[in-house]
Amino acid sequence: MDRAMNIQEGMTVYGAGDQQLGRVERIHGDGFDVAGQHYGRDSVIRVEHNRVYVSGTGMTEGRGQAMAGQTGGDVRVPVAEERLAVGKREAELGEVQVRKTVTEEQQTVPVTLQREEVRVHEHNIPDRPLQAGDDAFREGTIRVPVRGEEAVVAKEAVVTGEVVIDKTRTSEQQQVSGTVRKQRVDVDENYQRARSGFEQEFTARKDRGNRTFAQAEPNYRTGFTAAHDQRYAGRRFEDVEPDLRREYETRSTGTTGTGDSWEHLREEIRSGWNRARNS
Repeated sequence: MDRAMNIQEGMTVYGAGDQQLGRVERIHGDGFDVAGQHYGRDSVIRVEHNRVYVSGTGMTEGRGQAMAGQTGGDVRVPVAEERLAVGKREAELGEVQVRKTVTEEQQTVPVTLQREEVRVHEHNIPDRPLQAGDDAFREGTIRVPVRGEEAVVAKEAVVTGEVVIDKTRTSEQQQVSGTVRKQRVDVDENYQRARSGFEQEFTARKDRGNRTFAQAEPNYRTGFTAAHDQRYAGRRFEDVEPDLRREYETRSTGTTGTGDSWEHLREEIRSGWNRARNS
C-alpha cells in the first residue's frame, strides 16, 4: 500500500530528528508542498496520527539538483497567485405563476316577449234563421289557442379579454467573491542586514521596560515584511495600519511574549516599515 496515499492537506510534516518542517500545503501528482518546498512521494517514511515523516530534507532529488546547479547567474523563483475568473451560464432562477380560477355569479338579462291576449265580446245581431252548420243547442267547450313568446336561456362562452405574459431581459451588477491563494517570497537576507540597526534602536529606547530585543524583534520583522508586501505597494504606513492591526489582533495573545496592546507595539512595527522603505 502506498503510504503517501494517506497524506492530506494540513498534516504536519517532520524530517530528520523529528524536526518539524511545516504543514502540507498542496498535494499533486508526484508529491506535495510544505513551506514552499516540494517533497516526493518516495520520501515518505510513514504516516500516522495526522503526521507525515519524510527522509532527509524530503526535497525531491531532481529539484534539489536543479537548485544546486544554479551556482552562477541569477536564481529565479517563480511567484504564483490565483485569480478569480467569472463566467456566465444560463440557469433557471425562479418562476412566475399565473393562476386561473372559475367563479359563479347570478346574472339578470332583460328580454321583451310577445303573446296573444283573448278578449270575448258578445254582440246583438238582427234575428235570422239557423243556417246549415250552425251548432245550436249543443253543449261543449270551445278552445281558442293563445300563442306567444317565452324566454329560452342558453349559455355561450365568449372571450372578453386576455392576459399577456411578456418576458424581458434585464441586467444587474453583482459582486462575486471567492478565496484565492497567492505566493509570497520573503527575502530574509535584507532583514538580517537591518537587524543590528533594530537592536541598537531598541536598546536605546527608554520605554522598553523589562522587555528584551528577542520579544520586540517580531514587531520589527512584521513592519519590515509588510513594507515589501505587494499588497501594500505604493501605500503609506497610515493607510495599511488598519490591516496590520487586524492581523495582529486575530493572532493569539502572547505572540510577542508580552501581550502588549497595538499602541505599545505600533512604533516598533512602524520602525520596521520605515527602514524597509528607506533601504
